[in-house]
Amino acid sequence: MYKENKIMLWLHMHQPDYLNPLSNEQILPWTRRHMLNSYYEIPKLLLSSSAKININFSGILLKQIVSYAEEKLEDTWETLEKKDADSLTESEKEFIIRNFLNPVANFNSNRFNKLINKKKNREKFNTQDMRDTQILYAISAFSPDTTEVKGLINKKENYSEKDKIEEKKIERKIFESIIPMYRELFARKQIELTISPMQHPILPLLIDSSIACRSKQETILPLTQFAHPNDAIKQMEDAISLFSKIFGKMPQGMWPSEGSISNKAIDIIKQKGIKWIGTDESVLMRTNPYVKKEDISIPRNVRDLKIFFRNHYLSDKIGFAYNKMNPIDAVKDLLQTVKSSRNGEIIILDGENPWDFYPECGVPFLTELFSALNQRNSALGNEIEATDSIEAIHPGSWINGYFDTWIGDEESNRAWTYLADTRKTVGSTQESLNQIYIAEGSDWFWWYSNLHKKEVDFTFDTLFRAHLIAAYQKAGIKIPSYLFQPIKEVK
Repeated sequence: MYKENKIMLWLHMHQPDYLNPLSNEQILPWTRRHMLNSYYEIPKLLLSSSAKININFSGILLKQIVSYAEEKLEDTWETLEKKDADSLTESEKEFIIRNFLNPVANFNSNRFNKLINKKKNREKFNTQDMRDTQILYAISAFSPDTTEVKGLINKKENYSEKDKIEEKKIERKIFESIIPMYRELFARKQIELTISPMQHPILPLLIDSSIACRSKQETILPLTQFAHPNDAIKQMEDAISLFSKIFGKMPQGMWPSEGSISNKAIDIIKQKGIKWIGTDESVLMRTNPYVKKEDISIPRNVRDLKIFFRNHYLSDKIGFAYNKMNPIDAVKDLLQTVKSSRNGEIIILDGENPWDFYPECGVPFLTELFSALNQRNSALGNEIEATDSIEAIHPGSWINGYFDTWIGDEESNRAWTYLADTRKTVGSTQESLNQIYIAEGSDWFWWYSNLHKKEVDFTFDTLFRAHLIAAYQKAGIKIPSYLFQPIKEVK
């Protein structure tokens, strides 16, 4: 059991592969923009504290972070941020105005707001308007705590091309510092770094998509079963290999994508040398409805693999509630809750998106939290022993304990059928398989689910089908016509 009611805090970082294989363009900027705030600010704040926390990366996110740092990756948005405003084409101007000029959380700029209104009023943009739009949107990605960019922020408007060059130099310096900071924290055992499978797939569904019915009986399965356990193994092997190359040793812990586990997934994970993983308390409760609430935080050996079960309530308070509170009061509330618990608490949450909804990108809250955590009240996953055992687990994820966020709806099932058919038809060559592995990522199916019927983002639909099309191209096989039609529907 825990001593002194420790907190095991585990932050999960992930972005999918935004590279369109048909155009060879990185079409979205979200990895790069997160590199300028949460991926950078969290290790920077930790270096000034004695807090011990666990940080997880998906394999594909690590790959992108390294590629940006080594100048091997540049997204379309970055290209347009850099381009001389005098030489922008009309279509480029249209793209910049449409995509850059939208409200950005935690970014306060009168000039930026005026440009947004100018867009709304369909007024004509001159060259200075375009240049200010380019640099203000680029600046908006930085955490307010980033001192290096203060000078550019304080200028406010009438930026020059030299200012744009200076902004990109600051980005470059930050990109190059990120991995070394994590290495330093890892080396001094202040953080435990863990990994998710390479393309962030739902492992139990790769092994056998019919597991969705065993998780939730009323689930409607796709027309074609997907059952490729070797793909699950490959996704883990690739992530572990990349992690080991970057950080110099093999990871001990793994966050299975979306906390999704099954007995077969656990067996495969264990075979790959991983010592501990995590999921949600809902999976434990579906396995054993009689477990006491105060005992959920006890780590358990399941089929000889240590598993942590997150406190859903506390994790979600950090994700969705503490942003509305004073940071001192929020951290005090968290620590008091843990103090009154019997066995400490397991807190696992998204490590990037919540801070967009906190004042100042979450820096005041994280500063207060890391200051309050220390060697006595915080713990790494490899420091905590399992004190109970379970022979088998109910299959499920950290979203309600089921897999229905990624399978079972009309559009997500169609995507699984397309993936299964592509895997069967062209999955015999490595180049085709590489595209299929990317298409196995969880993000595509997330956006196809009924959960997002009101949020129409065709970018993920385009990317998913692009990888299947590329798989056919690389195999030299005729592409099915249905892959050129959107799966995502407006409803």
